[in-house]
Amino acid sequence: MINNRRITSRGFTLLEILIALTLSAMIMLMLALGMKVVLKEWTSASNQLDHSIDKVLLLLQIERAIEGAFPYTYWDQEENKQYLFFEGNEKQMAWISTVSPGRQAGMMAWHLLPNAADTSGIDLRIVAACAGNPTVRLKNHATTLTVLPEYTASFEYLYRDIQFQEKTEWLKTWSAQERQSLPNAIRITFKHEIRASLELIAVILTDRHRRIRPSLKP
Repeated sequence: MINNRRITSRGFTLLEILIALTLSAMIMLMLALGMKVVLKEWTSASNQLDHSIDKVLLLLQIERAIEGAFPYTYWDQEENKQYLFFEGNEKQMAWISTVSPGRQAGMMAWHLLPNAADTSGIDLRIVAACAGNPTVRLKNHATTLTVLPEYTASFEYLYRDIQFQEKTEWLKTWSAQERQSLPNAIRITFKHEIRASLELIAVILTDRHRRIRPSLKP
């Protein structure tokens, strides 16, 4: 004998549906907030990475330009003398390099100096080196770019005695007009109020230029 059992099905009540919808909305909201935080951190990290890459590329370009420093000479018509161009002190440096940012032919005059409109930041002036004193062209015709904002730079110049190779000294100033030589190396320290300092040391291969030798006179 087969017993017929009455099978009953019970659906969800309105209260249960409302509770389920509320919980689902809360979960979706939490997921959305979590994704927003993740995207914000990702964007911030990506921007920092891009900024770091830009700084590295800029420092590499400056290093190459210093390594390519050339003993460029010009004729001073007022004094009727020939001078070697390279001027540097603690805050700025100007030199002639065989390296061009745009891979242009010919030598370029470079000038690193403090930003004129702010207490921090570094300006870079670049112009083609033509006949005459490059200082005039750097002042009147150079393209000026603000690089490494919020940083300040200090420069030092390595002097090595050609008679006593072990005798070296980092100097605060260097005038090629007086020494008639280029420094053996440049050390630049880029300082920031919050971030870590950056240091660049570039060697100038003056021994390859037979026309000049480091001067023994300070």
